[in-house]
Amino acid sequence: PLDSSKITNEDETTDVDKAIWRWYLRELAKRHELTIEELKGGCSGESLIMRAHRLLAQREARRILKQAEQEKRKITCDEVLSILRKWSFGKNSNRVNVTPENQEWVWSDTLGLLRDRIGDIHLTPATKTYPEVIAFLNKYLHDRIPPEMKGFCWTSINLNCNYAARQHRDANNFGPSFIQAFGDFKGGCLNYWPEDDKFSDKEDKLKSADSLSLQLRDGLCLFNGNCSHNVDEFEGERYSVVFFCVRCF
Repeated sequence: PLDSSKITNEDETTDVDKAIWRWYLRELAKRHELTIEELKGGCSGESLIMRAHRLLAQREARRILKQAEQEKRKITCDEVLSILRKWSFGKNSNRVNVTPENQEWVWSDTLGLLRDRIGDIHLTPATKTYPEVIAFLNKYLHDRIPPEMKGFCWTSINLNCNYAARQHRDANNFGPSFIQAFGDFKGGCLNYWPEDDKFSDKEDKLKSADSLSLQLRDGLCLFNGNCSHNVDEFEGERYSVVFFCVRCF
């Protein structure tokens, strides 16, 4: 059946689709030994199917963390991809600086601390509800930080799914960020202007010759998110994970 947590236009769904969703939810709970009570215990704004997917991501993250600890090994890229595929992304209409033209929202979630548009800093609801997912992603980065960057700190993790961010500068975080892309896709490079003065209002005047093109699927990349950057169009399935420190923390 159609997955209601991944539908982009709900006007295109029918009563038959909705009936199948209700059946699918019951079968999903049964197959994965979830209860309806568990499904109802999610964050505000989560649908029951979204909650089910996130519970499965949490369960798998817990299993991998335990296995990695027992085997004294790193979490792998494939394991990160498996969690991202299980995770159900929210429709985020607040990230107007990255949302592509002619689009009203993007699939994007923030775990950890978030600074909202009135300046308040708080833990996002999903942070409290899915702690093993956060521990899993934190371990992934901890395992790979190079010795010269051991002092890198982060308060937040941004998860993105299947959109090419338009040119922007990050405004609500300190610049240094680690980022990596996951999935089976072509294109989708990060274009990054490391010498951007960060004060010019004319981002569209920046010369492409002054940018770096980075294929983030190849591994972790440290960049300054306060400098202008965007993502090339791509084909396929593309996720990205960004570790950053919220401003004024």
